[in-house]
Amino acid sequence: MSHTDVEQIIERELPRMPGWCTPEKGKRMAALARGTTLCVELGVFGGRSLVSIALALRDEQAPCTRVDGIDPFTATAALEGTNDPANDQWWSKLDYDAIARTAQEALYRLELLPYAHLIRMCSRDVVGFYGDGTIDLLHQDSNHSEEVSCEEVAFWSPKLRSGGYWIFDDTDWPSTKKAQSALEELGFKELEDHGGWKVYRKT
Repeated sequence: MSHTDVEQIIERELPRMPGWCTPEKGKRMAALARGTTLCVELGVFGGRSLVSIALALRDEQAPCTRVDGIDPFTATAALEGTNDPANDQWWSKLDYDAIARTAQEALYRLELLPYAHLIRMCSRDVVGFYGDGTIDLLHQDSNHSEEVSCEEVAFWSPKLRSGGYWIFDDTDWPSTKKAQSALEELGFKELEDHGGWKVYRKT
């Protein structure tokens, strides 16, 4: 499968899935995932970005490559921290099991299960499963409260290898500004600003 084929699948499949990752973002994430061994996504929702990364890994056909999608799929996790009341109201009404099934079914339908794993746990509860400097690419797209986003930066930044990519979603939200500053203080360099999301590199 060529790079063009991967992009065509992303353009076709992502709009059919729940979530907000655009085909443009999905294609960029796939490009960044090429040549990696271990990728981690914090916050999966309908699986759009997880599918994009997994497609790139499948295309590379390298042994022992995978992306772990970490998301508890619970209202409790989604409502943690300080959030806008309208945001909390929206997240409180979702059928999380149905959303998780949608993501899992997409991985099955697109034959991505050998390359992508769903882990239904909070990110803080699984961070200890990963050694320092073992992750090549991390996508931070879970709870966007200041408390949770800052905690994830503190917990997960050591796990990314030097030179690895940190993709930060919803960087235009005020609640993520402190976490972005913390990332930069830890030596991450901003490479790309796409308005609603950024790409950092660990130096």
